[in-house]
Amino acid sequence: MPNISSLNTAFSGMNAQRKILDVTAHNIANSTVEGYHRQRVDMQSLARTGTTGVFSGVARTNGVEAIGVTRSYDEILASRAARENATRGNTESMKSTMTAIEAAFPEPGDTGIAHQMDLFWNAWSALAIAPASAPARQEVLSQAATLTSSLNRAAGDLQSVSDAATTRTIALAGQVNSLAQQLVDVNRSVMTSGNDNPDLLDQRDSLAGRISVLTGSVTRIRANGTADVTINNRALVADSIIQPLTVTGGVLAWSLDGAPVVAPAGEAAGLNATVVEVVPRYRAALDAVAAQLVTSVNTLHTAGYDQAGTTGRNFFDPAAVTAATITLSIDVIGQPANIGAGAPLPGGGAPGTLDGGQARALGRLADATTGAAASYRSLVGGLASETKAATSRAAIQDQVAEAAIRDAASVGSVSIDEEMTTMVAAQRAFEANARVITVIDDMLGFLIERTGMVGR
Repeated sequence: MPNISSLNTAFSGMNAQRKILDVTAHNIANSTVEGYHRQRVDMQSLARTGTTGVFSGVARTNGVEAIGVTRSYDEILASRAARENATRGNTESMKSTMTAIEAAFPEPGDTGIAHQMDLFWNAWSALAIAPASAPARQEVLSQAATLTSSLNRAAGDLQSVSDAATTRTIALAGQVNSLAQQLVDVNRSVMTSGNDNPDLLDQRDSLAGRISVLTGSVTRIRANGTADVTINNRALVADSIIQPLTVTGGVLAWSLDGAPVVAPAGEAAGLNATVVEVVPRYRAALDAVAAQLVTSVNTLHTAGYDQAGTTGRNFFDPAAVTAATITLSIDVIGQPANIGAGAPLPGGGAPGTLDGGQARALGRLADATTGAAASYRSLVGGLASETKAATSRAAIQDQVAEAAIRDAASVGSVSIDEEMTTMVAAQRAFEANARVITVIDDMLGFLIERTGMVGR
């Protein structure tokens, strides 16, 4: 004969299935939310503990209970996804940097420095053929002015790449500080609720993951559920304490002591390399080209004679030996007649006004194996190789990161089809438990109404 415990058993089933329906609805509502992990209800059969009853002797409790809600989450896969995603941030940053630097050297093409350097050397060769020609002399100055202007522009473009990286680093520091503060707020909420709130844990992991993409940070979860975030073993977030970041000299640094942030990966690592290593390296290579150009041309030009028989004139300003500052000397700028096209006579002395021997020697600098032209070709060749490598690494890492993210998401992503199946199953189980209560109610009603009526 059914008793009150049967009602409790069915009622516990209804409550458990209602909890499943609640969580299923929550999963469906958050199916498109980034960083959300599917939740499931953990069920447990009620223990059949015997208790002494007043009239029945021993009462036994049956049924089921929802003991908690857990996330579908794999910490190993999630950590791998965060690590690969941070590396992708680094490779993408370096790809952008190399692409921007390559744009500063539009080679090959008519607007490239290599072509303009060829025109400059050709102008000297043409002057050697007609050293008395005013147009030929003016052509040398015009080509020189174009070449120096292009070198100035390339140096400016390189500086713009560095400045853009600095600007982005400042914005990144602000982003990291904001995310760190949000993470501290979530940590405090987690400390209050413990590990029993899956939504808070999703927020915690999402914030930590976004910081990792920017800085290559590592996240460690404490026993109380709060997250500590470290960058190269130095704490950015420790429980509810933040060490904010700043930018010093274009480099990410710790606000507390100004020490540089040594980001192992993430976008910050790429930006730091841009400002500290990549742009300075290419600027130095371009400055070397400018210095070689000034030195080699001035060495021959000062030994040459102009149309008036004067020697010792500089063609380029000898004090301006960087790509940003290279310019024509005041000895020749606007004064084509002062170009030293004539080679000195054997034993010294000025040649005739129609001698173009020195101009011919200057034109042959185009073929020098250690001259400015050769150095520039080496610069452009190295840039092309490095840009190609950076692009290739970014493409490969993008695929690796996407695969890692898919693996992590396969554990915790919400499948609408699965949720619909769970919802229907919970609905049927709820209805079945409700039917049990109805049946028990009918049986108890019959018992109460019919007891004592037999034999009347």
